[in-house]
Amino acid sequence: MKKNLLNHTLVIAALSALTITACSSKTAQESSTVSPTEAEKESSTLKPSASGATAEAKEQAKNNTDAPLVGAYNTNLVSFSLKDNPDAMNAFEAAFPNGYNYTHYEPIALLGTQVVSGTNYLYLCKSTWTDYQENVSFVLLQIYQDLSGKSEVMGSAILFPTEESREEGEDYIDNTGSYLPENIPAIQNAFKEAVPDDKNAYYIPLAYIGKHTQEGKPEEDVIFAAKDPRGTDTKISYELFYIAKDTDGKAKLVKTEDVMFPDF
Repeated sequence: MKKNLLNHTLVIAALSALTITACSSKTAQESSTVSPTEAEKESSTLKPSASGATAEAKEQAKNNTDAPLVGAYNTNLVSFSLKDNPDAMNAFEAAFPNGYNYTHYEPIALLGTQVVSGTNYLYLCKSTWTDYQENVSFVLLQIYQDLSGKSEVMGSAILFPTEESREEGEDYIDNTGSYLPENIPAIQNAFKEAVPDDKNAYYIPLAYIGKHTQEGKPEEDVIFAAKDPRGTDTKISYELFYIAKDTDGKAKLVKTEDVMFPDF
């Protein structure tokens, strides 16, 4: 499997790949997934490529305007919840038939699907070492399910910076507690205060993933959120929001980083 590298805004160094072994004996590579902020930049598609799609699937996509194009990644989901996406949940569970080996993945949200010869599913997951529960990270995980229903992990990519990517004077602390904003009123309220909806889009916080600290500056909470373009043809996209408190205790948006789908 290929290693995946995407760069952080403000030129954060690329992460070294971490090898993760799934129970299916497939190896997943973890790397950075955040790219420089470019409002017009579209997410890249994932493998397997469109060339693997059947002619029948292509014709079906062509004739059905509600169906995603073969090979294109569909992010305009009815719901991010795995409970509302049983096919995605089944694919996830089928990828780990015997449980986990070394790394446990907890699915937080379905971020997109890609029709190929079968389907690619991209999930936001909480990743924990099975033998060390405090070693937590948040990743984008891709699972491919073929037409027979067999699933395999294609790769994973670290969402939040690892120790290798930390710059002098900066620190990143992954959230080891509840990650759902609705379970953390302070985080949910801070997000609403710092990231108001506008006429062109509204934002959906999906996970509180940790803190960013820098010497001499206020501590920042980092939240993973979806950007919904309010029913336009533009796809839903994803961003990291860095939110801090000003001297008056009011939440303020410090910066955002676009999250791009890596090429596994």
